[in-house]
Amino acid sequence: MTFDHAREYLARVVPWPLEGDAPAYINVHWTFVSEKYDRPGWGGRACKSLNEAIKAIEFALKGEDTRDIYVCMSSQAQAQQKTSKAKGFTFYIPIRSQANAVALKALFLDIDCKAGPNGYPDQKAAVAALSEFLTASGMPRPTMHVASGGGLHVYWTLDRALMPLEWKPLAMALAEATKKHGLKCDTQCTIDSARILRIPDTFNRKQDKPRPVRLAGSRLDFDYSVERITAALSPFIDAAEAPPLPLRTPLVNVNDELSAGIESTRAEPANIARLAEACPFVSEALATGGKDFTNPLWNLTTLIATFCEDDNANAHRMANQHPGYSFESTNELFERKQKDKDEKGLGWPGCRTISATGASACSTCPHAGKGKTPFHFVAKPHKTITTPQPQNWDIPNGYMRDPDGIVHKIIVQQDGSNELIPVLTYPMTDPWLQKNPWILNFTTTAHKGSSQQIAMPFADALTQGGCRSTLSRQGLALLPGRASQMFEEFIVSWIQKLQAAQSSIVNSAPFGWNIKSGKIEGFIYGGQIWTPAGARPSAVGDQVIAASYTPTGDADAWKNAAELITDQERPALNAIIASAFGAPLVRFTGQSGLMMSTYSAASGIGKTTALKVAQAVWGDPIKAMQGLSDTQLSVLNKIGQIRSLPLYWDELKTEDDTRKFVNLMFQLTSGKERSRMSSDVTQRSVGTWQTMLVSASNESIIDYVVNRTKMTTAGVFRTFEYEVERGMKGQIEGAEADQILSKLHDNYGHVGLQYAQFLGENFEQVEIDVAEFRKQISIEVKAQNDERFWTAAITIICMGARYANRLGFTAIDEDELKQFMLRTLQGMREQIKAQPNDMANVTNVENVLAQYLNAMRARHTLWTDIILIAKGRPAKDAVKVVRDASKLEDVYVHIAVNSKIMRISSTHFSDWLKEKGYSRHMFTRALEKDFSSKNIVGRIGGGTQYAVASNEYLIEIHLAGTSLAAFLEGE
Repeated sequence: MTFDHAREYLARVVPWPLEGDAPAYINVHWTFVSEKYDRPGWGGRACKSLNEAIKAIEFALKGEDTRDIYVCMSSQAQAQQKTSKAKGFTFYIPIRSQANAVALKALFLDIDCKAGPNGYPDQKAAVAALSEFLTASGMPRPTMHVASGGGLHVYWTLDRALMPLEWKPLAMALAEATKKHGLKCDTQCTIDSARILRIPDTFNRKQDKPRPVRLAGSRLDFDYSVERITAALSPFIDAAEAPPLPLRTPLVNVNDELSAGIESTRAEPANIARLAEACPFVSEALATGGKDFTNPLWNLTTLIATFCEDDNANAHRMANQHPGYSFESTNELFERKQKDKDEKGLGWPGCRTISATGASACSTCPHAGKGKTPFHFVAKPHKTITTPQPQNWDIPNGYMRDPDGIVHKIIVQQDGSNELIPVLTYPMTDPWLQKNPWILNFTTTAHKGSSQQIAMPFADALTQGGCRSTLSRQGLALLPGRASQMFEEFIVSWIQKLQAAQSSIVNSAPFGWNIKSGKIEGFIYGGQIWTPAGARPSAVGDQVIAASYTPTGDADAWKNAAELITDQERPALNAIIASAFGAPLVRFTGQSGLMMSTYSAASGIGKTTALKVAQAVWGDPIKAMQGLSDTQLSVLNKIGQIRSLPLYWDELKTEDDTRKFVNLMFQLTSGKERSRMSSDVTQRSVGTWQTMLVSASNESIIDYVVNRTKMTTAGVFRTFEYEVERGMKGQIEGAEADQILSKLHDNYGHVGLQYAQFLGENFEQVEIDVAEFRKQISIEVKAQNDERFWTAAITIICMGARYANRLGFTAIDEDELKQFMLRTLQGMREQIKAQPNDMANVTNVENVLAQYLNAMRARHTLWTDIILIAKGRPAKDAVKVVRDASKLEDVYVHIAVNSKIMRISSTHFSDWLKEKGYSRHMFTRALEKDFSSKNIVGRIGGGTQYAVASNEYLIEIHLAGTSLAAFLEGE
C-alpha cells in the first residue's frame, strides 16, 4: 500500500513543526487486542516528520492484533523516549492531553451515520445536511472530507498553525453554529484540542466487518486564511462564550420515568467536584456511595454521571455502597442510561425531578424552587490571563543583570559614570522562594556548562559568612572579605524583592503529593511539581535527603537491572519491584502507612537485589536504603520528607534487629511523626506521610508483631507478609548480574522522574483506577473491615505493576502477581486464626486466664467449699478449706468448689497482666463479655484463717455453665 491518501491528509490537517519552532510531536495512536486486557489496549508513536508518521502506520498495520489507527489533531509538547530491547532502536511513545497541546491547523466536525436522533441514516443524508448547514451558517466549503467507516469527518484546514488559546474560540463558535442550524454532530469532538480522528488508508474495525477509512469527494487545493474563517464564524463567537451552550426544547412524550423535568443540553461535560459543590444530592452520593438511596435515586445518579467528566467512574463512585451494587450491574446501568440519553435525547435531570424522586438533600438546597437543573449552578472555573514577567523583573534597584546572567552592582562615580561590579562570577537566574522552611532558590551554571539549582536557607543568607559557606557546599566559589559582604547585601535585597512578588513564593513539600486547599494539585519529585498544566519548581528540603533522591544518570540502567528480576517470573520478587510504583498510590486507599514483609531463611534468594532495584526507582540504592543503625528520629524525619515515596529495609537478621524494627514499624504505619520541640522552644512541624514500608528478613516478623500487640490482632492485620522461595528460571551468572546492578549506583531516579510526571498529570484518573480496582478486590475476596490494610496493599502492588508496565518500565505478569497476592491474603487469614492475641476469641481469653491460674495454683490459690456472699461476720466453720493449704503464702485466687465461684485479686492480676504485656482494660472487658465477670469489693478467703486483713477490689466469676468450670476439677 502506498498510503498516498494518508500522506495527503496528514500533510494538511495537523501542524507539523517547522524549522525554528519549539520541539513538538504529531501523535499516531492505535488500538490492539491482547489476552492480557479485557478491553483493547493502546499503542502509538510520537512523530517528528510526515515520513515517520507513515512508517508508524505501516508498523501498526503489520500487527495482527492492531485494530483502529488515529492521529491527534494537535501537536504535543512532550513524548516519552524508549529504546527497543531487541535492536536498540530509539522511538517515542505519545503523551496526549489538552494541557500538552502546542498548536492546531484545522477545524473539524464528526458527523455520525447511524440510526437514532443524533446521526443520519447514511452518508448521503449526512452530506445533504452538511450542505444545508454551509448555506445557512455562511461557512465556506470544507477543505476535505473523510469517510470514517461509521460517519463523516469534515475539515477546514488553515494557512497557519494556531495556539490552543487562539484556536479554541473558533472551535467553540463552530460548535455553536452547528447547534443553531441543527447539524447533528459530536460537538465535544469539535472543541477538543487533543482529539484523535481516523487516518485514511486504514480500517474502522469497531464492527465485525472492517470498513475502509478513505478520503471522500474532491479536496480544495488551498488552506483558508484564519481571517476568512474568523469572519465566517463571527456571528457565533459571542454566543459560544455564553455558559452553558444554549438549551434545547424540554423533552415531551418520552417513555421514560426519569424524562419528566429533564432538559436536553449539549454543553461540555461537568466536573463532578464542582457539581457536588452546587448540588447537595450529588455531594451526598459521592460522600456515601449511595448507601441509603432507593433504586430510582441510583438511576438518577447514574444518569447524572453520563453528563460528567470521567462519566463511568463517577457512576461507580456514587453507587459503590448501595445494597444492590456490583461492578457489573453498575456498568450495565450506565450503558443503558448512556444509550437512553443518546437515543431518546435525555438531558440534564431537573431539580424538581430529583426532589420528587425522594432526594432528602434537596430540602436544604439554596437553589430549590428555581426550576433549574443542578448543572445550571455549577461554578465556572475562573479564567485568568497570565502575562510573562518583564525581563529582569526580579533585580532590585542598584543592580543589573547582563546578557550572560551575571548580576552586577551599579556604582555611580563622581563624574556621573557607572561602574559595574559583579556580585558573583556565576549566572544567577530564575529565582523563587520556598516557604516553610524559607529558602532562596536560583539557577546558575557552574560545571561544564550544565545548569544547577542553588538552595540557600534564609538562616544562612541572613548570617554573616553564611552565604559563602552555603555556596561552597554546592560547588560555587566566593572570595571572603568585601566580595562576600557585597554578595550578602545583594541577597538581602533580592529576597525582599522576591517576597514582594507573591507569585515567586512556593509553599510545598520536597517529595510526594502536593496538596493545595485540601486538594491534590500535582506530584513533587526531581525539584519539580508535575501537574496537568505542566511543571514548575518545587521545594528542596533537607539537602542530605535530597542528595539521595535526586535523579542521576539515565533510566536504561534501571530497566536492565529490573529485567534481572522480572525475567525470573517470580511474583514474590515482582511485588517488591511493583511496590516502588505502588507506594504513591497509598493515598488513594485512605491508609496512612502500609507494611509489606518478605522473608527467607536461605541466602542468595533475590530479596536484597529486588529491594535495591525498587529503591533505585526513586533514590540511591545504597544510601537511601534504611538499616537498624539509623535512629528512629532520623528515619521518621526522612519519611516525613519523602512522604509518598517507599521506604525499604533490608538485613533484618537477628532477633534484636527484628524486635527493634517492629517497634519502629508501628510508628511508621501511624502516618506521622511524634510532636516535639525545636531548639528555640517552638513546636516543631510534624512530618506526615502516606506510603509503603517494605522489609526483607531471615524469618517471619509475625511473632514479634503479636508480642508487640498481645491483646489485639490489629498489628497482624497491618502486616502483609509472605515467604520468598528460591527461583527456578531466569537466573544469570553472578558476575554478570553484579555488573548490571553496580550501574544503579550512578543511575537512579530517572524512572521515578517519568512516573512522577505521569502521576502529576493524571492523578484524577489514577485515583479512580485505584478505587475501582480495590472495590473489585474487596468483592472478590469478600474482605472484612479488619482486612482493609491487606486489600489496600494488594491494590497498590497490582496497580503499581500495571502502571509500570503501561509506561514501558517493566514486563510483569499482572495476572500472576494478582493471584500470588490473593494467595498471600488467604495465608494471612490462616495466620490470624492461629494467633493467641485475639481477645475477641474466647479461647484466647481462657488461655491467658489459665496461664495466670496455673502460676498461682501452688502457693496463692485457696480452695473452699463455698464463698460467702451475704454481708456480716460468718459463723465459725461456715466455710471449709477443701484442699491442702499447707504451702499457701499470699492468697490472690479463691475458688469455691460447691458454690462454683472464683474470686481474683484485681490488683495482683492487673500487675501480672502488665508484666506479661497484656492490657488490663482490654482483658477485663473480655472477661465481662465472655464470662460475665463483675468487679466487687470484698476479702479474699473470707470466713477462713487465710482471709486478707481488709477489703479490696476483686474480680468475681461464676464458673457454672462456662468453659472455666474445668478449673473446679484441677488439682
